Amino acid sequence: MRDKSNTEPPRIVPPTEDRAPSWWRRNLGWLIPVVALIFLMVITSVVFTFWRTDQVAVRPGSVEEVPSRVTVAGAEFYPPDNEIGLVTVKVSQRLTMWQRIGAEFESGVDIEPERTFVGDGTRDELRRLNELRMETSQHTAVVVALEHLGYEIPRNASGVIVAEAMSGTPAAEVLERGDVIVGIEGVSVADLGDLADVLALRSAGQTVVLDVERADTKEVEAVTVELIESSDEPGRALIGVGARERVDIGELPVQIEIDSGKIGGPSAGLALTLGIIDLLTPGELTVGIRVAATGTIAFDGSVGAIGEVDQKAIAAERAAIDLLLVTASNVIYSIVFVGSDIQVVGVETLQDALNALTEV
Repeated sequence: MRDKSNTEPPRIVPPTEDRAPSWWRRNLGWLIPVVALIFLMVITSVVFTFWRTDQVAVRPGSVEEVPSRVTVAGAEFYPPDNEIGLVTVKVSQRLTMWQRIGAEFESGVDIEPERTFVGDGTRDELRRLNELRMETSQHTAVVVALEHLGYEIPRNASGVIVAEAMSGTPAAEVLERGDVIVGIEGVSVADLGDLADVLALRSAGQTVVLDVERADTKEVEAVTVELIESSDEPGRALIGVGARERVDIGELPVQIEIDSGKIGGPSAGLALTLGIIDLLTPGELTVGIRVAATGTIAFDGSVGAIGEVDQKAIAAERAAIDLLLVTASNVIYSIVFVGSDIQVVGVETLQDALNALTEV
């Protein structure tokens, strides 16, 4: 017999209720694409922040007063109240994607490939080239200014300096910046005219032998180069280099030093020349107005065109300049970027610039 006192009554198990799915499960359908989108946005933001494009931003720079940067010894000088200014631009480092997008909305900013400025070289090479160009510009400005003031400056052209070789040309393979061409086909080369006279008798595709004084060793070597055809003048033979004359100057009657700071390039030539003349002349060239100038200067007093003239015009306007002197060929590219408060005058020579100052 079983002991009924130890028998437990049967248990009644309540029916199992269906549990509601969790919040995560209920919203999984839209959470996955949202998380994926956020992840993609984070990755994109990181890439846009640190990855740099091959483009740079060219922005309006500043107007720097010239006479304040000039030191004179050996002559009387007359610091003007209103100083003639030179105009600069700012070229950025390679832009990140965020910077590239932001630059699109900036006023007066051009976005250009870095190659436009450095070519096949590097930033350091460009910096050194611009320093050389500024040194040449200063040297030329001093000579031109002193000659305008009546000083006799002994000078002698002694070759053609290679400023830069055109990328992809035969010359780029055998010539370097700073090399000096002192002869061609046995004919001595003192200036650009001597070089042009010989090239006029040659055709594109022909080879010529150049006597080249190397920039590093200063030794003269015979260099064979194939001539190319001018893109502007079909049939005209060129070596394929940017060049300028090497001019040996005797001792100057007035010692002039120019502190250009970090400003480089050749475009300050006209402003430097006018600033020196203003400093060494009683009275003021600016006749009580704010004047800035931009353009290269040559030993014959001719003024050459420059690049980034639109940004320079904007910089002059922002600096409240009254009169901006530019090369005649640059006028049309300047006036479209400025208002009526600034007068833009085109000049072709130093004398044109001086005349413009007296006619204001």
